[in-house]
This record gives sequence, C-alpha cells and structure tokens, in this order.
Amino acid sequence: MKKTMNEPRVILGQAGVNQLGGVFVNGRPLPDCVRRRIVELALMGVRPCDISRQLLVSHGCVSKILTRFYETGSIRPGSIGATKTKQVATPSVVKRILRCKQENPGMFAWEIRERLLSQRNCEPSSIPSVSSVNRILRNSVPSQSWTSKSETLPIHK
Repeated sequence: MKKTMNEPRVILGQAGVNQLGGVFVNGRPLPDCVRRRIVELALMGVRPCDISRQLLVSHGCVSKILTRFYETGSIRPGSIGATKTKQVATPSVVKRILRCKQENPGMFAWEIRERLLSQRNCEPSSIPSVSSVNRILRNSVPSQSWTSKSETLPIHK
C-alpha cells in the first residue's frame, strides 16, 4: 500500500481516522508537508472547505493552520501543551519602571508596581508581577548601582 503525503507515521493505539477518511494522530501536529500543501492551495485561491476535502484534513484544522500562516507567516505548529505567555512588559512599561527606579533608587519592586497601577500606566489585568519588575531592573542595567540620581540609564532601542 502506497503512503500518501497526508498520512503521518502511525503510532499504534493513538491513530484515528477523521470523518473525511484522513489518518491523524490525536494531539500531534499535522506533518509539515501537509501544512505546506494547505498553504500552497490557499495561496492558489482554493477555498478552505475544498482544501479540507482534497487533503482529507478537517476544516477546523485547515482554518487553524491558515490563520496561523496569515498572522505569523509560519506553517510550524505551536509548542504542544505550553501556555501562551502574555506580554506585559511592553517597551513603554519597561521605560516607566526604569524611570521610577532612577528617580527613586530605594523604591522596591512592589512599590513600582503599585505606582504603575495608581498612575494608570497599566491595566490591572496587564500589570507586571513583582518578579517581572525585578527581572526588568536586573536585566536592563546589569552592573549599575541605583545609589546615584545623577547616573543616566542606557537607552534600549
């Protein structure tokens, strides 16, 4: 029996057949060759529902791969089982944290965090944690002492 490009290597006990007759391994990403073909067909103007039927891949899977491709330009799957980390330390927030520390070198990370909230520099849902504030301070100015107000902060672009 000849293998088609949309049949992943079957792991015994974990493989299945979808409603279209395509073979899949539950919880595992689609092979890159199939992902590549999905994107190629979409770029040629083939509709996702037709791609789904042609490659025997569920419409949801096709949509998910195309959405990722349109958003990131990548066909690679995301990491399995990892949660997405939210970006709370935006460049403007980092600048404000560093400015607070420069203006008041004795200020603790929790105080900086509270100031960001009270000055409405961050939404309560996106405020960096105390450990994030400490990490920003530690990584942004590696060997600088915070004892002198006359010292200037390096500019990160």
